[in-house]
Formats: sequence, structure tokens, C-alpha cells
Amino acid sequence: MPKFPDPTKTYTAEPISSKLETAKLKTEPYKPPVSEQSPPSPPPPTKKKPQLSSSSLPPKKSFSKFLPFVFGIVVFLILIFVIIKIVLPYFNSNSSKSETKNVITLTYWGLWEPKSVMEPIIADYERQHPNIKIVYKMQSSKNFRTRLQTAIQQKTGPDIVRIHNTWLPMLINYLVPAPNNLLTQQDLNDFYPVFRRDFIFQNQVYALPLMIDGLALYYNVDIFQQAHLQPPTDWNELRKLAYNLTVRDPKTHAIKRAGVALGTTDNIPHWSDILGLLMLQNSANPGKPDTQQVYDALVFYTIFSTKDKVWDVSQPNSIYAFASGSVAMILAPSWQAAQIKQLNPNLDFKVIPTPTLPDTNIAWATYWAEAVTKASQHPQEAWQFLKYLSSPEVLQKLYQQESLLRGYGEPYPRQSMASLLEKDPINAAFVQQGPYYHSWYLADLTHDDGLNDQLLKYYRDAINAINKGQSVNSVVSTLSQGVAQVLHKYSITP
Repeated sequence: MPKFPDPTKTYTAEPISSKLETAKLKTEPYKPPVSEQSPPSPPPPTKKKPQLSSSSLPPKKSFSKFLPFVFGIVVFLILIFVIIKIVLPYFNSNSSKSETKNVITLTYWGLWEPKSVMEPIIADYERQHPNIKIVYKMQSSKNFRTRLQTAIQQKTGPDIVRIHNTWLPMLINYLVPAPNNLLTQQDLNDFYPVFRRDFIFQNQVYALPLMIDGLALYYNVDIFQQAHLQPPTDWNELRKLAYNLTVRDPKTHAIKRAGVALGTTDNIPHWSDILGLLMLQNSANPGKPDTQQVYDALVFYTIFSTKDKVWDVSQPNSIYAFASGSVAMILAPSWQAAQIKQLNPNLDFKVIPTPTLPDTNIAWATYWAEAVTKASQHPQEAWQFLKYLSSPEVLQKLYQQESLLRGYGEPYPRQSMASLLEKDPINAAFVQQGPYYHSWYLADLTHDDGLNDQLLKYYRDAINAINKGQSVNSVVSTLSQGVAQVLHKYSITP
């Protein structure tokens, strides 16, 4: 049974001091008729000229001979005018209406990716499928899950939507699984195993991922080099390094530089993901908090703030703290790298897989996938588009578009594509631990106002209570009752 480092162990090593580095759109013109004039006055009498015989006069030409010809031209021109102005537009209009009637429009609600990323990919598909029109709409993450369900119920929802990997229990009655003649479980063998656990239910596929993500360890290269230290690979090493790398004010003992951002909730994005990782690595079931395995994980997570005091509630948001150089290590998903670089382009940092416990190789997954809703009138065509989106060729195009936007693309969800990122300074760690990803309903920042957020509330209360001095035993009972209520609400067996 994996064990955490001894929570009673007290470190006596002197903290390592180091210099803080501070790191954004014809008419014819009107012609009046020629007015009649009086005949000219007769010329003055002249000397009478000899009169020519009629045989010497030229023959008279009669204009009446040309009337049929002129009339024919006029009729011909009128016919041409009628054809051009009336007949052709009529047929063209009917043809256009027929073509429009045959075009299938699919509405796609996305998250995170703006139109500049998705439209080139969509345009390629529409050229290959002229009967398909895809309207992409980037949504706000705020109340997204509840807005989506309401729109589907009112039959105004999208055909295609992006959902979190933990949302299937809440959305399964609002989604259409992939047709068996289009997508089978065998088609999914190239995706990481966690995807099959998250999105296959009763042998039916409910979503396809365009990325994978989870937690990895970010560390400040300058801090580690100055201290002549290597980044940790297990939790025991991380705890010792965190203690040694913490710098405190000699008089007030306030933390000037933290060794690691662990132990609290409000100032650590992804704190619940980190706690979930610790529990899964310790063979714990987060749905059953009243167990020794969950107890041990709660103790270890909070030990960084309660006993080692390498982080506390006075510290700023951990992502900002890392970007400013005031914390040596954090655990975060891949997308946070772009934010860190934006905050401090000069920060030298690296990303490696998360630490592990002895005899375990479990990593934490939190990612998004594309699904088809019951609001769609064309689910077959919608799934065909998703199959196209998740193909290796299109995934590479998406990665390139994302990289142009923010410098980093989302890690590929296919195992066969991991080698394409093995030298990537950010994403290599995330695909390296891809085969070992697991997940549970403790994903932070999904804004689902449901399963995750409700479970987070009870675990947050427990962590905060421990940091205020309550014992772990005293908070587990309330935690267990709250977790059981939430899981029962969503028909989940712990």
C-alpha cells in the first residue's frame, strides 16, 4: 500500500536563501422630339433648265421594304431582354433556393478556441463537403453547462458542443452517442485510456477529444540552479525541497519566497485536482472520504501549510506567484504556461511529470471533448464532422493554429502522436504521462455549477477547517455526508 512521507517528520535544514528574480452601387437620357418646321421658302426664280426624261432619273427607294426587317430586330431584342431580365433570374432563383434547401447547417458551441483558430479548419471541411455549413460560436465558460442544458431542453441548443471529461453523468440524457456504423470502440484504441473510461457508456461513444491535459510540475530553473538542486520525482523529495527552498523574513518569519504552492484552497487554482491526484495515487476513493487512504491524503496536502509552513493563505494566487518568481514549484495544466509567459516573458521555467508515491504511476487528467446534442436535427452529419476533427491530420492543423495564437498548442489526445511532442518544452511532460491518466469529479475551474463545483465545496470546507486547526477526524464526518449527497443526486455509485 503506497504511503505518504511521514507527516510527523520535522525538517531542521536551514532554508536556502537566494536572490529573488522579478519577472504581456440606365436609363437612356431623355431626348425631346424634333419640332415640326415650316417648309422653306421657294428659291428665287432661276433660268429654266432642260428637263430630264424620266428614264434618266435614279430609281426611288421605298422605306417600306425595310419595315419587316426592322420589326424583326425589335422583336428579337425584346425577347433577349425578357430572357435576361425575367426568365434567367427566375430559374437562377429557383436553383439557388433548391441549393439552399439542401445545405445542412450545424451549429458548434466551442470553448477557449476563438474563430481565428477554428474557421480555417471548418473552411477546409466545407470545401470537401459543400452541402455542410458549420457555424462556430465561442461561448463564455460562465454557467456554460447550465446554459447548455436549458438550450437543449428548449430545442435551441447547438448540434455540436465542447464538454468537460467529468460531465457525462450530468449530460448523458442530453447527448446523442456516435452511430455504430460511423464510430466503434475499436476506432478509439489510439486515444489515451482515460478517454474510454470517461466517454464510453454501455458500449456507446459519447464524445471525441481534440486534446488531453492534466497536472504537471512547473519549476523555476533559476532557483533550482542557484541551489544546485534537481527537480523532484516523488512526493518525499518535493516536500524536502519545498522546505529548503522557502525563504522567510528573519524578523517576522513571513514567507518571502515559497518552496511550493500546496496546502490551501483559495489562492491555489487546481487545488482540488492536486488533492484528487494524491488520493488516487494513494489508492483512495474520493467518493468515500471516511477511509484511511483519504485521511492520509488530506493530512499530506495540508502539511505544507500547517506544519512545514512553506505556503499559507497570505500568499498571492499561485500562478501569479510563480510568474513573479516568488514560489519555486507549482502543479498546473498545460494551458497555464501561456498565462505564465504572458505575465513574465523572461521567466525561465520547465515542466515535468507530477511526483508519484512508491509503486504507483498515476497522473491526473482534466480535459475537454466534443459531443453531439439531442437538439441536433442532423446527428449523423455532426458526428462525421467530429470524426474529421479528431483525425491526426486535422489535430496537427489545430495545433498549428493554436500555437500561432498563444505560443502553445493543446497536447494531442492520440498516443501515436506523442512522439511529435517529445521535445516540446511544455507538452512533452503531459503526453509522457498520458497512458497513466485517471480522473474524478474534483476538477477545478470547469464552472459547471453542478457535480464538480458541489463536491469541491465540501472538500474546500474540509481543507479550510484543517488549516484553521481542526483535526482531520473532526472534518471527515461532515465531508462524507456532503459527498454522499452530491453523488446520490447525480446517480453515481462511489
